[in-house]
Amino acid sequence: MLGSLCALLALTWGCATDECLQNKNALPLAGFYDTAQPDRKISVDSLEVYGVNAPGDSVLFPGTQVISQLYLPFRLDSDTTRYVFRYLQKSLQALDIRDTVTFVYSREPRFVSSACGVSYVFGIEEIKSTGVIIDSVRCPMHEINSMDTENLHIYFRVATEETPDDTL
Repeated sequence: MLGSLCALLALTWGCATDECLQNKNALPLAGFYDTAQPDRKISVDSLEVYGVNAPGDSVLFPGTQVISQLYLPFRLDSDTTRYVFRYLQKSLQALDIRDTVTFVYSREPRFVSSACGVSYVFGIEEIKSTGVIIDSVRCPMHEINSMDTENLHIYFRVATEETPDDTL
């Protein structure tokens, strides 16, 4: 009897948590593209990314590997999130070249379920970048929601002579 009760409780608890196995948070995923050929995805080598005025200002990505996309979480306590992209490749590192991208957005909480709670949808109002190597940033759907998809496109100026295999 006690064993059956424990099994029933385990099943009940399992049902509540299974409801939230998929991504229910609005987490921006940025893909990298070539400005000259906007449909062409690229990979970027040695790119350090960190938040400005984020708690701890910790490095989001240390630039230790080649990447073609990156999650850029937005702040829930502000309508603005800012990231610095620092280029650590060969001659660029010596020049200390950086781009800053600023996202301005509205935050709208949406109830997901009693098990998952609330998720935010971010309505993109403006995206600004310093324009050194990043040419522009776009949000094709004009909002960041809980869909597990690339919802930001970052367009880099790519030097083709020095970048074989679509790597910046």
